Amino acid sequence: MASTFASERRGYGLVAPTLAAMAVLTIVPIVVVVTRAAGAEGRAVAATLLGSSEFHLILGRTGIWTVVSVAGALVIGFGAALLLQSRWVRWPGLWRGIFMVPWIIPGVVGATIWKWNYSSNYGLLNHTLQTVGVINEPVQWLSDPSIVLYALAAVQVWSTAPFVMLLLGAALTAVPGERYEAARLDGAGLPGLFRYITLPAVRPTTAIASLMLVTFALNAFTIIWVSTAGGPVGSSTILPVELYRAFQNGDDATVAVIACVQLVISAALALVYVRSMKAGDE
Repeated sequence: MASTFASERRGYGLVAPTLAAMAVLTIVPIVVVVTRAAGAEGRAVAATLLGSSEFHLILGRTGIWTVVSVAGALVIGFGAALLLQSRWVRWPGLWRGIFMVPWIIPGVVGATIWKWNYSSNYGLLNHTLQTVGVINEPVQWLSDPSIVLYALAAVQVWSTAPFVMLLLGAALTAVPGERYEAARLDGAGLPGLFRYITLPAVRPTTAIASLMLVTFALNAFTIIWVSTAGGPVGSSTILPVELYRAFQNGDDATVAVIACVQLVISAALALVYVRSMKAGDE
């Protein structure tokens, strides 16, 4: 009994520095931000923002940005993971490494590359589409308020889909091949294999990937700021961009309020994830 107690104390002693560092780097900043947002100045800013039609538009753009970027990354990443698990693909390691490049390169580099690609004067995308006859004149990808947010969301998908491929590829690798063979012997075709074996096997990992993608989307800043700085006329401004503008202006109360809004959204989605996982385990 004494040895067990001593081992527990030793274990707590070993993890104490890590817990203290997490508290300093995570919990303390959150408490400071929430306290500032709950103060008199923060409450006044919150009332102004929540009653502002422009802030409602920013929330709507943030929702569109999140849904498009998360859905696109899940579809493309899952498709890539399935393709690389296929027995018809040669050198899957090589293709996996190539597919990981958008995830590996710095965000500023990727955003700059796509800013060039989207250029209406010399961009590769317009040139390619005109060459194959899809469009007759260059599209103003980053200057048209009606499409700029979707164009930038495509860049977010490009940079995060490899993360999904990596997670779901690992989940697919863990599925025993005997399970597929048994299902084939029972007469299951590709749709049946996908619905009753593949999807249930990757469901927990897909939930984790979705939560991470939402977190990435709600904190996305580099792609938008480097490409458009939130323009034109605010049509690509989402919460992180608005937060940075408030930070540039030295408006600490607005920064705290917007950060709290992002925190509440992230916490709500995390709660949905936890409850869905518990429901799945019952």
